[in-house]
Amino acid sequence: SGNNIRDDQIDVTGLETLLIHESEFTAKHLLRPYDVVVTGKSTAVKAAYVPPSTGRAVANSTLIVVSPHDADMGLYLWWFLTSREGRRAVESRMVAGITLSSLLPSALADIEVPLPPPHDLRLLAQLILASEQAYRAATEAAKIRRNAVRDHLIRGLLEPETSSRQGVAL
Repeated sequence: SGNNIRDDQIDVTGLETLLIHESEFTAKHLLRPYDVVVTGKSTAVKAAYVPPSTGRAVANSTLIVVSPHDADMGLYLWWFLTSREGRRAVESRMVAGITLSSLLPSALADIEVPLPPPHDLRLLAQLILASEQAYRAATEAAKIRRNAVRDHLIRGLLEPETSSRQGVAL
């Protein structure tokens, strides 16, 4: 659901587990890697791609699923929809309700997505993946630094033999 989309990514830790009996009907509703999901009913525009690590998953009725022809197109489409221009295009097609805004699949399909030349699409997909990997690494490094500084300062304040009476200089 839209609640599982955080920071333009699917948060797999919060996914519910369902028992789905395999059939021709249910197979059509399973998400595939690099599908793009967009909130169809929500308080905010959210979009994410389905990473290959997600495994078998189904989108609920509050999401619109776009199934691109290949992984490169899925990554690019997600990248566009999460850009300032893409979000603005989606928001302009949403219909405000009392508590939630709605987006019809046909309105999402009307958005013109600027496509790169086919030979550049693979290169862009590689750039997107590298950018996301660098973002995750930088975010994790910042968390580690924040925790280390906080723990060091607090430990210094709690251990009288290592802290001065004047406090710790910041």
